[in-house]
Amino acid sequence: MTIPVADGPSIPGAVVGVSDPARLAAVSASELEGHAGDRDLDAVVATLQLGCDVPIAIINTVRPDLQTYVAEIGVGAPCTEVADQVAFCAEVVDTGAALTVADAGSHPVFRDNPLVASGVIGAYAGVPLIDDGVVLGTVAMFDAGPRVFTAGELELLGHQAQLASSVLALRRATRTDALTGLPNRALFDDRLVQAVARLDRHDALIALLFLDLDGFKQLNDTRGHGTGDQVLAEVARRFTTAMRPADTLARIGGDEFVAVCEDLVTPTDAEQIAERLIASVADGMQLDGRHVPIAVSIGIAVAGDPAVDVMALMRAADRAMYRAKAQPGSSWMRSSTMNAQGPARTGRGSGVMH
Repeated sequence: MTIPVADGPSIPGAVVGVSDPARLAAVSASELEGHAGDRDLDAVVATLQLGCDVPIAIINTVRPDLQTYVAEIGVGAPCTEVADQVAFCAEVVDTGAALTVADAGSHPVFRDNPLVASGVIGAYAGVPLIDDGVVLGTVAMFDAGPRVFTAGELELLGHQAQLASSVLALRRATRTDALTGLPNRALFDDRLVQAVARLDRHDALIALLFLDLDGFKQLNDTRGHGTGDQVLAEVARRFTTAMRPADTLARIGGDEFVAVCEDLVTPTDAEQIAERLIASVADGMQLDGRHVPIAVSIGIAVAGDPAVDVMALMRAADRAMYRAKAQPGSSWMRSSTMNAQGPARTGRGSGVMH
């Protein structure tokens, strides 16, 4: 996908819009923070500053009224809070198109930007920062006074934005599952550690769910790996829709999935998520005119103590999953071993306890 280098139409098919839920979810999933200390992205803004002789060069992600600087020269802060109505980067994210403003002080909209009004910004050129078809933010440069950026400078900006997007794509590829697009084991492990650490700041519970498809090896052996891959991709899609937007679902190998769910009030909340996951595949799927039944076994471990051992939590969920697998059809089992969350419980996806 080529990054535009001058004002013009947006990139076809890109997810845009500062407040678009899918875009905001992608920004959160990118885990790009202010002053990230990323040498590759720092090099992008350094190249812009040197090549275009500008005092400010940035790579940022954009949320409503909030701009987070993953890499920057000349800002001096990890983020700023500028209203979207007068923010240059919000315009780029809303349209998915490049934007140049030669004289911000006389612009009917951007002259009200507080940094323009205070004389810090006089000119702007920015292009979308794109990863996996989503406009996460911008790559941009500013000058203190009015300035018409040359065609060569805008071309360099476009190339640097393309480079930044390529860096993000390579990082994402090493942390996601190629078949389903879900986080892989390495990324999930990071998310789980972060979820446990957040228990120290929130009076809530987290749940770890291990999911395993029943009979998948037989399906692969009898109908081929191509069919198996189609089933895995569809199951991943259905599991994703059954979970809350803030939950993390990962594929950790073969037919094994794992999820971490935060901000739960009681262990029953985790059981309800397991019920939804089971319901999402209860109808099976049609492949080549034939019905393929899908059953899933789910093990649940719940914790509320930030001192909980992450590996012990994973072992508890794994053991519970194998106990669920001993029952016919889709079922879940919640472990009783973590933080004394009550007796072990099991269910068959219908809300009826056994």
